[in-house]
Amino acid sequence: MAAIAYQVRLAYNNRMATMKVGFIGPGKVGCSLGRYITEKTHAGFAVSGYFGRSEGSAQEAASLAGGRAFDTPEELAAASDLILLTVPDNQIESVWAYLSEKLPDRSDPLYIGHCSGSQSAEVFRPQPHGCHFGSMHPLIAVYDKENSHEKFPGCYFTIEGAEAFIAAAGGLLTALGNPWREIDATHKTGYHAASVIISNLVCALVYTGTEIFKACGLDDEFADDAWHALFLENAENTAALGPVRALTGPVERCDTATVARHLETLSGEAREIYLLLSRTLTETAKRKNPERDYSKMIQLLESMR
Repeated sequence: MAAIAYQVRLAYNNRMATMKVGFIGPGKVGCSLGRYITEKTHAGFAVSGYFGRSEGSAQEAASLAGGRAFDTPEELAAASDLILLTVPDNQIESVWAYLSEKLPDRSDPLYIGHCSGSQSAEVFRPQPHGCHFGSMHPLIAVYDKENSHEKFPGCYFTIEGAEAFIAAAGGLLTALGNPWREIDATHKTGYHAASVIISNLVCALVYTGTEIFKACGLDDEFADDAWHALFLENAENTAALGPVRALTGPVERCDTATVARHLETLSGEAREIYLLLSRTLTETAKRKNPERDYSKMIQLLESMR
């Protein structure tokens, strides 16, 4: 890996060229990542531009992130060294099927990847000679085109695919100052599921808790302000201490009476969520307090299933 990374770096240093990064898919991820690269002008990489299904979206992304809007994906490929398909997961295969038949002849290698967390480089079939394929996934919630690029400094990435792609993409991220790790393709789905649990599913927990606040008679403004304060404090503690040391509450205290009352009060999906996650919390609490007996909590949660 180190030798390939050196060869990739040497090739561009010898040509005294900036490595051009092009995006197929001018949506939130492509636009935000492009803006981030453009702002790091010293990194030795630059945005060549964008291609999208509508000319307007590509022009908008180019105006925000740099480069230009291309009329066809093959024109973008001719002007780029690294191409990232920043399209929805279910479109990667069809976009590549079209692009793979229209790649221009070139003497230099072409690095092609996508930014999906769940799919691997195996989605790129066929794989023409001279192209190196992979994926480069940011562990970040990208929510819009206008502001999300500000969250990329310090963002963690995972990369997988051909060694030459990993070297090129890793070189980009290293130049940008982002930590990254290589991940095996066989672990992509599990890795993405973990990302969803940590990020997206938290939104469902907050929504559920807020609705229960309101059902208890709290007005919308108070309920929203209350969960903001509670959530942020707990998130800061968890980030600083880790999920084991930061754990508090009735499960951690082995307060079976309180947990039983909660389960008797809750109903439907809210009760199912509480019960399932409390079983996981019990295992977490056992790690925090190995001297404490949680057998009664375990028995309670089993009996309330």
